[in-house]
Amino acid sequence: MSTVHGISLSPFVRKVILALEFKGVAFNVNPVTPMNKPEGFEKISPLGKIPAYEDDQLAIADSSVICEYLDQRHGGDSLYPEDTVARAKARWFEEYADTQLITVSGSIFFERIVKTALMKQEADEEKVAKTIADVLPKVYSYLESQVGDEGFLVGSSLTIADISVGTHLLNTKYAGVDVDAGRWPKLAAYQARLFATELFANRIANDKAQFGM
Repeated sequence: MSTVHGISLSPFVRKVILALEFKGVAFNVNPVTPMNKPEGFEKISPLGKIPAYEDDQLAIADSSVICEYLDQRHGGDSLYPEDTVARAKARWFEEYADTQLITVSGSIFFERIVKTALMKQEADEEKVAKTIADVLPKVYSYLESQVGDEGFLVGSSLTIADISVGTHLLNTKYAGVDVDAGRWPKLAAYQARLFATELFANRIANDKAQFGM
């Protein structure tokens, strides 16, 4: 059976888990954290980061590489659109989420969840406030300009774009910062549609059961 190495509260680990669930691939989770990496982990993940992934064919790291591999190896609906333009857009949103949206979700989630629950330290609320005031608006305003009144980021079906963006929006919400519907109404409506899908609803229920989120 396939194994995902990493804790599922990581947005990048959750991205891979959502991709596996989307493709209907059975898997186990080995709850590795960056603060508690087992000896020899660098053989699977040379950069020492999570997630890493193993199956009967290979061991690889990096969420984007893993998701593309899963999509190409396993049948069923594709995570990536077939149309060349749509595919490029989906890949762009994946990149934007992994490099820009993480600056919002990562900072807030680390302070309010990781530090308090896992590290038993106080959150730096001044840092959280600065992220909300200075970083979040630019990122959310861009996404507001990209989402439509219905459907998902690239067409009417879920793609890697939605999984990538959604996993970061979810962590930000878990940390107590929701999308302001008065300021970003399209993004708020998109998030509601996304979280209501079976894929995300099941993952949210799992997070609640496992972590009390």
